Amino acid sequence: MDEVKRENEALRAKLRSYSTLNTFYHETQQEIARLNQLVSSKDGIIADLRARLGNYEKTVVIEGEEPYIVGPSKSLIESLCKEICKLQQKLKESEEDTAQKLETSKTEIQRLHEKLKEKDQELETVRERPEQEKEREIQRLCSTLAEIDRTQATRAVLCNSLAEEAEQLRAQLGATVQVCQELLGRLEKEKSKTALPDQRTQANETKDSPEVPHLNVILSKLEDENDQLKKRVAYVESLNSKWQKYDSSREEYVRGLCQKLKESNGLASAGPTLTQTPAVGSMPLFQQEIVRLNGLLQDKMIECERLSRERDDSKRRDQERIQMLEQQVLAYIEDFKSERADRERAQGKILDLQDEVGRLQLQIRTQAKNYIILYIKKKRSLLYRYLLQNNPTSMIFEKVSQKRLLILNVKNIYYFLFIIIIMDCFKSQ
Repeated sequence: MDEVKRENEALRAKLRSYSTLNTFYHETQQEIARLNQLVSSKDGIIADLRARLGNYEKTVVIEGEEPYIVGPSKSLIESLCKEICKLQQKLKESEEDTAQKLETSKTEIQRLHEKLKEKDQELETVRERPEQEKEREIQRLCSTLAEIDRTQATRAVLCNSLAEEAEQLRAQLGATVQVCQELLGRLEKEKSKTALPDQRTQANETKDSPEVPHLNVILSKLEDENDQLKKRVAYVESLNSKWQKYDSSREEYVRGLCQKLKESNGLASAGPTLTQTPAVGSMPLFQQEIVRLNGLLQDKMIECERLSRERDDSKRRDQERIQMLEQQVLAYIEDFKSERADRERAQGKILDLQDEVGRLQLQIRTQAKNYIILYIKKKRSLLYRYLLQNNPTSMIFEKVSQKRLLILNVKNIYYFLFIIIIMDCFKSQ
């Protein structure tokens, strides 16, 4: 009854948690709808601003270049579009995840409802039973609980014995690890001077080669080997526990045999001489059984020692390989950081040079424009003088105002240059 009540309470707690998750899901849906409305309003504002910007934008024409339109840069617009696409993709993924979670929660709620109904039916059936059956069920449960307590007590005793042995093995392992660390420290101190240039040369040789996937493969292999070793250790521990159980049963069997032997010896001394001969004949059989069991024990102990040595050797090899790979990874990381710093410095220099080139190009354009304007003014004055001296239609040019000539655009420069060239040809003739 108590267990059924506990299960019902757990199921009700799960139902409450799933209902809260459902409310959270609906709230997130409302929040997503509100954010979509905000995004649509912001898109409308952006479209309005773009339309207004298109109405008021101006163009500047420079010789040899395309017209410059005032507005946001294409790179900014592309980056904003990419960011919007990413956010929309994330929104779709989140909606799909929430839909999947909602479906799973619904199925779980249905399953829990079914379990709750089954438990309620079981409770009703238990309540409808007569008192004798209830007492029998209670007695059966008490007996099962007593058996469980006994098994737990035996497990606790075995666990304590195994924990003591494990602590001893850990202490031995810690001592061996300390000794290995001391030896490794000495070796590193001795080989530090020669190992660094070797690592540098190895890193330089393997810089251009695709070593990263190779390292990933090696790490995966090491993880697999580590899992296999863990499984082997668990198997050895299980064998050890089984062997302890077998040893305890063997000792009990030997004690029983000794007790029987003592009883048989007592009966032989008290009874007639006829009963003495089978007891004497049974002694070698017991001794042979004891010898055989001792031999099996020694074989199993030797096998356990061999497996423990193999485990220690494999751990040591794995540790050495892991240290070597860690050193290689550190060298690769340092090389990558140095390359990235060099790349960033080169990129900064390129940007500075581009800025300098743009500034110089602008300066050249302004100087060329000023030079062309001065040249046009000079040629224009010479043209006026020539027309006033030699051309009878010079009065037409006198009537043209100076303002109209000054606001000539850059597009008319070639026209005036052509006229000046023609006048120079007339002078030469």
